[in-house]
Amino acid sequence: MFRYKKVLTLFIFSGVLSGCGNGANKTLDELNRNRAKWESTNIQTYQFEYRVSCFCLDEYTLPRLVFVDGDQVVSQAVIDTHVALPLDDNNAMSITALFERIALEESRAESLYVEYDPELGYPTLIQVDENKQSADDEYTLYVSNVVNADDVGCTASVVNGLSIKVTDDSTQLPAACGVTVTVTDGNYSETFTNSDAACDDSDAISMLSERPGFYSISIQKSGYQAFQADDFGIGRDICHVLPRQLDVTLLPE
Repeated sequence: MFRYKKVLTLFIFSGVLSGCGNGANKTLDELNRNRAKWESTNIQTYQFEYRVSCFCLDEYTLPRLVFVDGDQVVSQAVIDTHVALPLDDNNAMSITALFERIALEESRAESLYVEYDPELGYPTLIQVDENKQSADDEYTLYVSNVVNADDVGCTASVVNGLSIKVTDDSTQLPAACGVTVTVTDGNYSETFTNSDAACDDSDAISMLSERPGFYSISIQKSGYQAFQADDFGIGRDICHVLPRQLDVTLLPE
């Protein structure tokens, strides 16, 4: 009787291992098949919508538009606000990087579920549970609306990345006339002085034509305290920059 129990136990354990192996092989087979499908499209410049669901800070979970050129992420911006996010963010991934993430999680996560686009092969959903014994380590990645740049006819219009509205804090009235704005990003600098005789205080100041980046913005006006904003991110899509408005209230000296 004892010998029979021992053999039965070994048989069941062997079956569990075999099942895990088959599951891993299926996951890798699906990964390789869909990665080959994606690579066969030879799409080099594209954009897609990306979202993370996890127990994370809001800045990680906001839906974003990712622009990729030459298989490198060159811009990612929050869809609703156009706020550009730093490219050193852990979630700045191209489609190729997402395939690599799947391979990594297949080797270490206790649970992995992936869905792929049937036509292009890119992953549309990656659901991961690193350790089922740990709480709050699960995450899900969503990918949608992949657009190939070759399929888009961009307009010839020039889009300004930055629009500034200026208000006097004491009167709450527009106060754009006489303002000098300087924006810098690394070695790039652009300055605009709103000194036109026909200036209208309510007019917006437009700058940074088709220039994505992360800018320091300095605003000065005689009789007012200087205004400073840093790391003001402007992103882009396939065709143009994603315009942002900055509302500035100047404090009288």
